[in-house]
Amino acid sequence: MDGVTALAQHIKNRDNPTPYTPMLGKIISLPKLQIQLGNRILLDAEDVKATFDIYEKIHHDGYTEYVNLNKEVVLLPYSEDNKFVVIGVIQ
Repeated sequence: MDGVTALAQHIKNRDNPTPYTPMLGKIISLPKLQIQLGNRILLDAEDVKATFDIYEKIHHDGYTEYVNLNKEVVLLPYSEDNKFVVIGVIQ
């Protein structure tokens, strides 16, 4: 690719940003929230806001079970700083 073509491609990419699309992640740690997004990105409580109670618990005889632990969630990016809204759990 020559310089002119590369510059044109760069301008096209800048003027046509990727739309915000839903993404899938997995809750891998609770109560210290960690959501895995892809193979390497880990999100924590500072990176997400949720439309439901991520920390929902069930109390059993002597222990607590986190309902959403190890479940897939749908995330919607809302900022270029890797901030996300968790909009639901995939059942």
